[in-house]
Amino acid sequence: MSLFQSNPLEQTQTHQQEFIEAQTVEAPQQTKSVVPVNAKKIAAPKADVPETLSKSELEQQIAELKLQVESQQAVIANYRSSAIPPQQIDSHLEELYTLLEEQSRDEAWAYQVETAMSDFLIMADLPVQPELKIATCKSSVCQFKLLQPEGVDDLPNRYWRDLGDKMTEQSWWKQFKFTSSTSSDGSLTVIASTE
Repeated sequence: MSLFQSNPLEQTQTHQQEFIEAQTVEAPQQTKSVVPVNAKKIAAPKADVPETLSKSELEQQIAELKLQVESQQAVIANYRSSAIPPQQIDSHLEELYTLLEEQSRDEAWAYQVETAMSDFLIMADLPVQPELKIATCKSSVCQFKLLQPEGVDDLPNRYWRDLGDKMTEQSWWKQFKFTSSTSSDGSLTVIASTE
């Protein structure tokens, strides 16, 4: 090595040292403050939340949460015990169709419900009034079949669902304890029972 050439390792260290010194000199001139990455992750405690809780306070919170969980589990268990299994729903639906065929007609009640359905379809705020193809009520069971009206190519999205939602809000509809509906693009069939 000659007298004027420096060691390459020393040259690299010298350049690194010069860079660090330059950054140190320029740092006070920067207007942005530099925040360490770790400091960004630490959230300041909220003013209304105490920074530390005593052991007894934590135990109290745990006890309250356990009570809430037990309450929710009781609600779920109650729902599960009262829910009808799918097999029973199918069986019940078959029974309703059988009742609809075999049951005698209570003229006063049947007329009242059929008229209420017709009135609802006329008075409801629907974008299109469907055609009431079938309105058959007996003593405790009714069947309604609604069709897409002639001359209407497409019904709005969710049309049958919205109609069903509005129908279930009607006071005369609330007497039914079991309802089942089937819809397609052009029709809605509903069977309902007061039993």
